[in-house]
Amino acid sequence: MALLLEGTKEKVLELLRARPLTAKEVAEALGLSRAAVGKHLQDLEARGLVRSEVRRPSGRGRPYRLYRAQDGESPYAALCGDVLRGLEEALGREGVVAFLRERNRSRLASLRLQGLPLREKLERLAEALRQEGYEAEVVEEGGRLYLCQRRCPRLALSREHEALCEGELLAYEELLGLPLVREERIAEGGSCCRYRVE
Repeated sequence: MALLLEGTKEKVLELLRARPLTAKEVAEALGLSRAAVGKHLQDLEARGLVRSEVRRPSGRGRPYRLYRAQDGESPYAALCGDVLRGLEEALGREGVVAFLRERNRSRLASLRLQGLPLREKLERLAEALRQEGYEAEVVEEGGRLYLCQRRCPRLALSREHEALCEGELLAYEELLGLPLVREERIAEGGSCCRYRVE
């Protein structure tokens, strides 16, 4: 549902997926006016993607409204969470990771990365991930290559089910033919999911 939103609303929602914020904090993070952010927040709330609550400060000051994303609590996300819990009960954590690794590997197998230079492999993988909403890019720092995903389309599920991220890492390693080290995870509060090529 969120993928059908126009760019600014998607950015607002992405910020609120990371943590609850006030309209002022969202406006500052995106460099927008509070009035513009207020309209986006009202629309997102009307669509059921955001909810708000009035909070009173612990000391002096006026009450303020805090916004949080609730698209992760949608029926579809709840169903996916139930399925993952059921799989874990049936297969164990290792079985779920193996299942997710295979699903990711087969999903990306059409990239045909064998025999390509490493940089081109990473660029093709990043492009495929961008098409799925990951905002992925290849970065070079200090002579090392990194795959960075600046957005997680399934953030709410990834926070509860780390197996999703583990299956992703293993599939990327298999596709690239190289080990990767995940240095950062959005689901753990990082600014991106950052994979260092070893």
